[in-house]
Amino acid sequence: MAAFQDTRQHTEQKVMVHLLTEIEGNPSFTQRGLASELGIALGLMNHYLKSCVTKGWIRATQISPRRISYFLTPEGFKEKSHMVKDYLARSLTFFRDARSQCEVLFAECQQKGWQKIGLVGAGDLADIAQLVAQGNDLQVSLVSQNADLKAYDAILITDVTNPQGAYESIRNKVDPNRLLTLYLLHISRTPLGEGDAK
Repeated sequence: MAAFQDTRQHTEQKVMVHLLTEIEGNPSFTQRGLASELGIALGLMNHYLKSCVTKGWIRATQISPRRISYFLTPEGFKEKSHMVKDYLARSLTFFRDARSQCEVLFAECQQKGWQKIGLVGAGDLADIAQLVAQGNDLQVSLVSQNADLKAYDAILITDVTNPQGAYESIRNKVDPNRLLTLYLLHISRTPLGEGDAK
């Protein structure tokens, strides 16, 4: 749960940094266009904008009945610089932790003679795993949860948005010894419900 919360906060911070940067560079952007660019719902974009106005980071001016222009306030510039610094620090920490854990895990795979590793979950963590694997002579590729997972020597969960859900959806399809997880995702390997019964 902590990993999900961190990922959610990291994603929200990424959206806010992008939003404040866009307002700074293009005050007459469209909410719909920016929501589409960020891959979020229009209603969520509206929520972020209202939150920024309430916090005093941006000011809105009505240009016409259907057009609003947004401007960053001095507080908005200050907050944006803090967010960028924090976002970059968190990104670098995540990258270092992910790289280190992947290196250890892939070394163990090589010791066991496992060469073909499937990654379940696209995104930054999968990209990092693929970079690390290049230096380890492993065949690492993204796979769908519905693919034939037994065709791989091992499966590594790289889904950062819902790591526990990805694990639960494939845990019965893969030998538990060949289903790999990274500590940074905080995946519980105890089947749901089993830890409750005593």
